[in-house]
Amino acid sequence: MGPYEVAPIGLGCMNVSWPKGAATDPDRRVSSAIAGIHAGLDAGVTLLDTADIYAPSWDSVGHNEIFVREAFESWGGSASAKAQVIIATKGGIQRSEGEKWGRNGSLDYLLAAAEASRTRLGVDTIALWQHHRLDPALDFETQCENVVELKKRGLVAQIGVSNYNAAQLRRALDIAGGPSDGGIVSVQNEFSPFYRHDLDVLDLCEEHGIAFLPWSPLGGSKKVDQLERDAFSPLHEMARSKGVSAQALVLAWLLARSEVIIPIPGATRPESIGDAVSAWDIELSDQQREEITAHLPKTLPRSEELEPSPPFRS
Repeated sequence: MGPYEVAPIGLGCMNVSWPKGAATDPDRRVSSAIAGIHAGLDAGVTLLDTADIYAPSWDSVGHNEIFVREAFESWGGSASAKAQVIIATKGGIQRSEGEKWGRNGSLDYLLAAAEASRTRLGVDTIALWQHHRLDPALDFETQCENVVELKKRGLVAQIGVSNYNAAQLRRALDIAGGPSDGGIVSVQNEFSPFYRHDLDVLDLCEEHGIAFLPWSPLGGSKKVDQLERDAFSPLHEMARSKGVSAQALVLAWLLARSEVIIPIPGATRPESIGDAVSAWDIELSDQQREEITAHLPKTLPRSEELEPSPPFRS
C-alpha cells in the first residue's frame, strides 16, 4: 500500500462506535472492543481503519479515533511491532446537531478535520488519510486538489479516496498521481459477494498498484447472515471441507480475486476477528474461486454512496 507493507487483512473499526457498540460501554469497551483489536494485532494485523464520523452521536464525533488510539497504545506489542501498524482515518462528512449529515470538501473544512483527527489519534502526521465522501456542491477537481494539499502541508503522510467511481479515480490520478508519484495509495469502496459493481475501479487499482480496501467485505450486518442460507450451500460445503467458516472463506475469495485487495472486515469480538484473520491462510484454486463466484447473487442493487456526484470542471 504505497510505501507501507501491511498484512493481507485489516480491521474496520467502525462498528464498535455506533450506538450500543461495544466501545460505548465501559465494560465491553475493554473486554470486547479493545480485546478484539489486541487479538487482531497479536495475530499480525497491521492496518486499522477508522474515520472522524464513526461515533454514537453527532456531539461525539471522533469517538472511534479516540478508541483506536486507546486500543493501539494499550496493546502490549513491541516497539518494532507497533511501528509496523498503520492507522488510517477519513474525513469529508459532516455530522451536526440533530443528527444532520452532510458533506464538505472545502479546503478549510478538510484542514480542520485532519487537524482534529491528528489530535485525537495522538500523532504528528496521519499515516493514511482518505477522502471519505465527495461534496456534490463543489467541483470534483477542487476537492481532489484540497486532498493533495493536506499532504503538502504535512498533516498526512499518504492520501487515499473512498467511494470514487472509475471516472473520478482516473481524474484524481491525473491530478494527484498514483503511489509511484507520491499520490493516491488506496481506494476504499464497497465490495463483497453482495456488491460487485466497481470492477472497473479495481482494474484501475491493479493498473496503478493502488490498494483496494473493500468496506463491508461480507456485505455488512444486514447481509452477512445470508451467508448461512441455502443459496450458499456450495460455499458451505467448501468451507466444511477446508475446516473454516463461510465468512473466512468469503474473505479468502476476496484475497484470491486480486493482489491489491485488502479486506477490512468490521468484526468486533476477539473470536470473530481471529476467524477473519485466519482467511489469509486459506488457499483457493482458480477452480474453487470460480465455483464460489458462480453461486453468488446475480441481482446486485447499486449503492447510493456515489450519489449525488459532484460535477467535473467544464
